[in-house]
Amino acid sequence: MPENVELCSKDSRDQNKLIHQLEQQLSIITRLLYTTSVSGVELDRSVLPYISNDIVFKDPWQEGGNKHLYRIGMKGFHNMFHFTFDAFQLNVKLNDDQKTGRCIVDGIMNVNQFSWIYSYPLRSILVYEFRLLNSQTMDVPQFEIFRHEEMWSLADMIDAIPIVGWLYKNIFRRGFGYFFIFIMIPLLRNRCPLFLRSTILRIPSTFVNVNNSQNKNSFSLPRTVFDVIPKPLHPYVRLSRIDKPTGSWVIFLPAAWSIALAGTTMTNLYLVGLFGIGTILLRGAGCTINDLWDKEFDRRVERTKSRPIASGELSIKQGILWAGVQLSLGFLVLIQLNFPTIVMGVFSLIPLFIYPVMKRYTNWPQFCLGITLNWGVLMGFTAATGFLYPSVIIPLYFASIAWTLHYDTIYAHQDKQDDILVGVKSTALLFGKDSKLWLRAFSIGIISHLITAGLSVDQAWPYYAGLIGVGYHLHRQIETVNLNDKQSCWTTFVSNRCTGFMILACILAGNFLK
Repeated sequence: MPENVELCSKDSRDQNKLIHQLEQQLSIITRLLYTTSVSGVELDRSVLPYISNDIVFKDPWQEGGNKHLYRIGMKGFHNMFHFTFDAFQLNVKLNDDQKTGRCIVDGIMNVNQFSWIYSYPLRSILVYEFRLLNSQTMDVPQFEIFRHEEMWSLADMIDAIPIVGWLYKNIFRRGFGYFFIFIMIPLLRNRCPLFLRSTILRIPSTFVNVNNSQNKNSFSLPRTVFDVIPKPLHPYVRLSRIDKPTGSWVIFLPAAWSIALAGTTMTNLYLVGLFGIGTILLRGAGCTINDLWDKEFDRRVERTKSRPIASGELSIKQGILWAGVQLSLGFLVLIQLNFPTIVMGVFSLIPLFIYPVMKRYTNWPQFCLGITLNWGVLMGFTAATGFLYPSVIIPLYFASIAWTLHYDTIYAHQDKQDDILVGVKSTALLFGKDSKLWLRAFSIGIISHLITAGLSVDQAWPYYAGLIGVGYHLHRQIETVNLNDKQSCWTTFVSNRCTGFMILACILAGNFLK
């Protein structure tokens, strides 16, 4: 046999052996990653060494990267879900440079969360892109994965759901097609004006009497927001509670915690600014929607009867228009973020519109308020990382909801007498004399879930040390507040800004030593 033929044959055998070894190892990695009964310790020992520091993970929803975040997502996936993976085919191919390659796995992810009812199958293709670290040593190939991609169809996800999949395929998709044709025919055949009539919004002019005898060079700093905003807009300012910033702080700060847990960077500082603007706009929209729902109740409560819609200072039409303006501006802020965060932001409108009616039907409207106000927690970490990490944002979300239950129960004690008269429900009325016992339980929930979130991102010791101070601060609030004194309740409610800043300081201190 010619020498060059023999060398080619040997090279081919070596390459086939290398590919076979890579296929075996990547098969093991796939099984460990997608069998969620595997422990976090085993993942760190058997999978993490094969993960590159610059890894990028991608699925049809989102894309994000780096080894630290990959580890968080990997372990969180195993802690929160119950999956197995059936691989039908696995193939490895080396690129022409013989230093990088790709592995494609075809199989089914089985969601066994509710296996006693149904195991949900999702046809999936996994792609690993890797680089060889010892291309000269073929006996024990060493490699690192720098891209991990999941490919699956959203339509397949729906189709696999019993009953829902059949309705989607046979009724919704066909029905939507027929509906589209039904609508388009008259639009194509007839002139269809978009606006039947236009309305003009006129801002009433005001007469300003200028006293020429005053010193033209005199100047005084504005003391309130009303000193810098034109008088015709004052009712809209009060409708959005812009003049009462505590509500904005307790919405903004949990979102800031979420962003800060992702790291202290200039990009994240920019996100904090965006979330601050979004908080003001969406809080204003929420207050407007709340006042539209509650106008009849507000007229019968001493503290709220002077609100613009309840008092008749603004009409319902003006309130709806103002809510639309704020939501539109909020959407312009939202679209500056990545796709997963935009999707989550759109879903935040559901609790935003539902919450105002909860006080009519449940004794736990403060819990519904917590779900609504703290949606930014779910969005902050996702906006900063480009990826959804349930193991981080879910415990942080629960901590924030517990915080809302804490401060808004205190807030609700201001109105408990009026609430009894008008028939509005609240946790203040539900807990009654046991309110402080419940407040202690909420405080424990805040601290315990903050500890869980910190463990998920490997926070440093200053974070946990700082939480001791937060716990003491919450304890002092509960001990000193007089729930039968409106002023005491208001002062304690306002002091929760300090609580939020203390938690943010804990996160930043932990980041500094990570």
